[in-house]
Amino acid sequence: MKYAFYLVLSLTIIFTSCSTTKDKKFSDQVSIELVETFDLKDDKFEKFKILEVSKEVVVTVEDKKQTKVKKTPKKSKKKVSKKVSNKSKKFKKVEATSDEPVVTSNKESSDEYPDDYPEKFKNYNLKYKYVWDSVEPFFFENERFLLKASYLGITVGHAKLETLPMVNVAGKKAFHFKASLKSASFYSYIYEVEDWVESYVDATTFLPIKYTLVQRESGQDVDDLQLFDSEAFKTYFWYKRLKKGKIKKVEKNEFIPKYFQDSFAALYFVRGLDMKIGSRYEFPIITRAKLWLMKMHVEKIEEIKIMGKWIKAYRITAETRFPGILSKKGDIIFWFSTDKYRKILKFKANIKIGAVEGELVEYTKGDKRITKTDVIPGQY
Repeated sequence: MKYAFYLVLSLTIIFTSCSTTKDKKFSDQVSIELVETFDLKDDKFEKFKILEVSKEVVVTVEDKKQTKVKKTPKKSKKKVSKKVSNKSKKFKKVEATSDEPVVTSNKESSDEYPDDYPEKFKNYNLKYKYVWDSVEPFFFENERFLLKASYLGITVGHAKLETLPMVNVAGKKAFHFKASLKSASFYSYIYEVEDWVESYVDATTFLPIKYTLVQRESGQDVDDLQLFDSEAFKTYFWYKRLKKGKIKKVEKNEFIPKYFQDSFAALYFVRGLDMKIGSRYEFPIITRAKLWLMKMHVEKIEEIKIMGKWIKAYRITAETRFPGILSKKGDIIFWFSTDKYRKILKFKANIKIGAVEGELVEYTKGDKRITKTDVIPGQY
């Protein structure tokens, strides 16, 4: 794709103009159930099909407060205050400011792992628990971001990020995140891109359950399905690509650590971290049955101009790499707003020549915030 772009640069200076309204309109794509696309006949994969959630299952913090107001106060009983509750201890945050992740003293029971479970993953499960102790992920249903992507000052496409209504996957209530990617109209004459990515994440643990990628591009069609079974500590991966009339298929299953993110859900996971200046975090990312390590550093707060306004933002550098080697896969800088919404404002990804940048151009606030502690267990 990047090679085709070099040709675009030499065509005409007109291409440096702003994107049109048409570039911001995405196709109404219905989610494809890739469990059926790959013809998975094993019964153990049936549970990964998407089911609707009853609207009465989720109660938000605001709903709880309103319910308390309606209760009639009891006159005869004397109230006893408690300084620290057991519940607050459970979700106590741990600050991480050093280069190395904090290793907790909690011991994992060897009985919970399969006999052939990798020893290094047992160590990972201790090493990266601190990140999940330090995060309070949040979910605004119907929230929407529209970002423009540019290269060398030219808008080459747009990305729409959405949080859709909660669903049931693998017997769990799950947050549903979706991204739609579309190339700019002028760029489509050279190479057309229209892709969709979806992540389904356990609403109580913020651990990925299912990831799907559908790529419909000028040069190739790709279907990518990744399932994450937290009980078995395994990921199942299927891949199919049609390119130049040839079909390539890949199927894998591998062990995974207890704590991890997928490559898309990680963007929303980061929003819930305790963003104190100087804090550093590291955690695994599972992509196509391979493990990467994400290292993050909250550098500072700075003002950036977005949609005509100056906004205070956390500047965060992120580095992804294979564990145990020095070579990096890539460096990305993110800017998140410092307000309660932690909006994704901007990103910059360095590549071999120049950098790809993204910037927020439209934002739609979602409904009431839902946290992991707001999800009430109940029948599906």
